[in-house]
Amino acid sequence: MNRIILIGNGFDLAHGMPTSYGDFINNYWGNKRKEVLDKKYYGKSYQDDNITIKRVPLVSYHEAAKGESEYKSLLTSLKFNKGYIDYQNKFLEILTEKKHSLNWVDIEKEYYSLLKKSYKERSARSYDISNLNKHFQIIESLLEEYLTTIQTEFNKNFASTDYQMCLKRSIHEVIYSDFNFRDFSELYINQLTEEIFQTVYPNIKHLDSNDINTLELDLSNREKRLYQELMSLDDKGTKTKIKKLLKSEASANYFRYRPDEVLFLNFNYTSTEIHYHNPPIDKEFDNDISIDVIHIHGILNNKTDNRIIFGFGDEIDKDYLEIEDLDDNEYLQNIKSMKYLESDSYKRLLDFINSNNYQVFIFGHSCGISDRTLLNTLFEHKNCCSVKPYYRKKDNGTDNYSEMIRNISRNFTDKASMRDKVVNKKYTQALFS
Repeated sequence: MNRIILIGNGFDLAHGMPTSYGDFINNYWGNKRKEVLDKKYYGKSYQDDNITIKRVPLVSYHEAAKGESEYKSLLTSLKFNKGYIDYQNKFLEILTEKKHSLNWVDIEKEYYSLLKKSYKERSARSYDISNLNKHFQIIESLLEEYLTTIQTEFNKNFASTDYQMCLKRSIHEVIYSDFNFRDFSELYINQLTEEIFQTVYPNIKHLDSNDINTLELDLSNREKRLYQELMSLDDKGTKTKIKKLLKSEASANYFRYRPDEVLFLNFNYTSTEIHYHNPPIDKEFDNDISIDVIHIHGILNNKTDNRIIFGFGDEIDKDYLEIEDLDDNEYLQNIKSMKYLESDSYKRLLDFINSNNYQVFIFGHSCGISDRTLLNTLFEHKNCCSVKPYYRKKDNGTDNYSEMIRNISRNFTDKASMRDKVVNKKYTQALFS
């Protein structure tokens, strides 16, 4: 049995890394405000590939007010001189306005929304797909540059505070924890029950309570307790008892299973998971836990075999097939499933999920529709026995478990399977706050 640690942006945020799309956009405008309001532009125009600003104000540079976005601060400065921003990059304009009005933005989701609008409203006034793709790629380059800086700074300083050390310990314990079979689907529990039955029943069917200590087997204390529970039961009773013990709160008294392999399936471009590549040594097991890592969306600054994949991945969407039938490759340029073929990451993931049964732990991934095709493959696979969402505790005392479940449900076409595999809130926990 294996385990997949599915890592999303919330994992980085929990580690104190400002890696959200909102952080990126605010940083962009902070740097741009400093550049534009430099003395060399006073009373002149400023222009780059994305924006033009005429009548740069003759004011000295000042810090943004507390709680004020960098973008709003720039607008405030421009207003005094009747200056304004003219956008060459329309996609940047849309993202900025969304962030400014909603204080939240999802770049990939916004891209796909504009792509569909471009397809449905093909006219002189619509956002031409070639321009949309060109502007999107500019944003991709800026994002990669920003995240590279954030990752470098983080790796220099991580685990230098008591809070970070405590966070690291708690996450490490969860990653390498034993399996808890209350988390698993009925199909897998039945399968495991049969496997245990086939192993133990031949040894106990002729025993009575006095024979347990003379049995010519090297039994652990757990196994002795199990044999004691199964004494004098017939085959049907034995199976029923095994299943009941597996699903009970006292399961650890009779069974102990831990992952053979842990796969870090990272949807981020950063490599925060490198701080957790040290499985504990356990004398009770002959073999060590093996580690593998797949950066399914690529790695920062890799320009060869695992370039970053930035785009949208929802082939289940009802509009996608129509877009695919357009016979215009511009519309498919930033569809993730096309880009997965440019590296071996997706094939390696398929090899892993086909090799053995597995449980999925979700760490900081919203399970939104921008990754729906891949997540559907992962969650509905016959070897997936459990999907365990670790949720985030909010400052007001609420949490995002219910939101995660709604998003997870969109990645299942088989809702009965979802209800069987997804771990309910009683048996999971808040990993981040």
